[in-house]
Amino acid sequence: MMSVVSPNFKNISRQTATRDVLIYYAKEKDHVKEKLVKAPGLICLTSDNWNSEHTNDKYICITAHWVDKNWKLQKRILRFRALYPP
Repeated sequence: MMSVVSPNFKNISRQTATRDVLIYYAKEKDHVKEKLVKAPGLICLTSDNWNSEHTNDKYICITAHWVDKNWKLQKRILRFRALYPP
């Protein structure tokens, strides 16, 4: 279907897509670590729990907030995980 819409479209395998996403994730993770190390002030960590309405699964998200040297509020998600019952 995509080759009809765009003749220049190249189909990639599932493994290639997975590899590319993991490489991008690793680079962004390192980038966020560098930003946190260079934060000029304090870093505030917040957590948020929520439920999925469709599957009734529970999740937790840990977010870092800080003010950069230009006085702009920065925030990055550090971790997002499913919560399993004990």
